[in-house]
Order: sequence, then structure tokens, then C-alpha cells
Amino acid sequence: MSTIKRDQINVGGLVTSFLSAGSPSAHPLVLLHDGAWGGSAEASWINVIPTLAKRYRVIAPDLYGYGASSKMVQLDVAPYEFRLRQVAALLDALGLEDRPTHLVGNSFGGAMALRAATLPWFSWRVSAAVSISGTGGPYRTREGLAALSRFDGSHADMLRIVRLLTDNFPAIDDHVELRLRDACNPGHYRAVAAAGLATPFESAPKHRDDYPRSLRTVRTPLALVSGRQDNLVEPDWAHRIAEHAPSCKVYEIDARHSPNISDPETTAALLLTIVGELEGGAATHDHAAPGTSR
Repeated sequence: MSTIKRDQINVGGLVTSFLSAGSPSAHPLVLLHDGAWGGSAEASWINVIPTLAKRYRVIAPDLYGYGASSKMVQLDVAPYEFRLRQVAALLDALGLEDRPTHLVGNSFGGAMALRAATLPWFSWRVSAAVSISGTGGPYRTREGLAALSRFDGSHADMLRIVRLLTDNFPAIDDHVELRLRDACNPGHYRAVAAAGLATPFESAPKHRDDYPRSLRTVRTPLALVSGRQDNLVEPDWAHRIAEHAPSCKVYEIDARHSPNISDPETTAALLLTIVGELEGGAATHDHAAPGTSR
């Protein structure tokens, strides 16, 4: 089994802590974690990494504001963009500045992967992108957004949040403790809460966002993994996004929002299948995951 290592880089005084595993000569695959309270590379991917590292060079950063990375936010750009610049700096530091990379993300991390494929300054880095439950912004339910936006700092409330992501699973107590530990890191709460802070200028014109129509020009192979029991996003979110993306596949599975947490072994096996198919350039637009119905 490949050893998972934790390391960090410092760029301009900002620290990016990350997990890595697999052969340095293998194709790089970056894992992007969710944006819920207490999120981190470890919380989202620690039990997925060993399987993926058998085939890929896996790199899983703690995004800014989370885990052991700097608790910074940039409020004058989209939350995806400054964190993608963080990922780009990490790849450059690891000597991958000219090597295309697979991006796989869950929830907010999945949204980052999709957005990355639409940004000219980043898209050349992306050889394939997979989003598990990450819509890129639209098609999230109002109830889900409200439920995930609040956290009172207690164990009971963290359990509530995790159940929204996964429902119950055998290791849920350990996962709650892990998230609660990282949620208590100095600066994390303020960094996560900052994006939702109300201001007197909410009625000011906002920057035009052409997503998901911007996916129409994307030729990077894309895959969307949709959980049939996921009530944090609209049921048909993946198909609605795929309508805009010419090279996109949809996989429907029996899961909630974060199967990478509740069922990491099955999710890792599925990701190997999906990324393998994207690498092979299969032409199917809408695909059912192994063991599921179309």
C-alpha cells in the first residue's frame, strides 16, 4: 500500500498543506475537498487515496481556509478562483507546471474542478475533471444551502452537518471528531463564514457569470457523479449541466452528497473506472455506474 505523506509549501507567506501518495512518475491526480465546516483533504479523501495511488500520483491539498493551510480568503473574486490559483502554485512547486493533471472533487471541490475547465489560465492544466455532487454554483437547494451555512461549534451540530453530507455510516463518530478538530483551528470559522457575511451593498451589480453555458466550449473530458439520495442539490443537476458540456458523462449512484466519506472503497473503485474511461475518450454521453441502473 502506498504511503500517504503530508507536506507543505509556502508561497508569498501563504502555506498550503497537502497529502500525497503514489509514484512520482505516474499521471498526477489532484483531489479537491468539500467546503463544509471542518473540511480538509484528510476528511474527504484519506480512505480514497490508497486505491487511487496504485495508478496515479495523488495530490490532495487543504484549500485556503481549511485544514492546515493558511486561513485566508479573497473576497473580491469567486471562491473557486483564488483557490485554483493556490492549486496552480502547488503544482508548479511540485514540478508539474507543464504536465496536465486530472482533477477530482467533491461538493465545493467538484465545483472547482468544473470551473477550472472553463478558465483559460487554468484549463490547459486539466486532462480530465470529475465532480462528485459539485454543481459549480447553480442547482443547489435553498434548504441545503441554509442547513450547511450555520454551525454553532458543538459536537451535536457537527453531527448534524455530517449527516447532511452522508447520512449515518459506521465511522461517522470518528469523522465528526476529525471535522470538529479542524473546525476549531484558529481562523477556520471566520474564513468559512466570511463569504456569507452580509454587507450594505448587496444590491450592487454583480459580475456576470456565464456558467454553466461556458462549458459549451470546453473540450476537456468531464464526468458528473450524482447521488440519488442527495437532497443538497436538485435531483437533475447533473443532466442539466451536461446539456451544456459536449464532452460530459453522467454517473448516477445510490448515495448522498459525499460517498467518498461514507463509502470510500466503492467510491475509489468508481473513480478509477470513470477516470479510465475519460482517458480512453469513450463517446457515451450518459453512463450508469457499475452496479447501477441507467
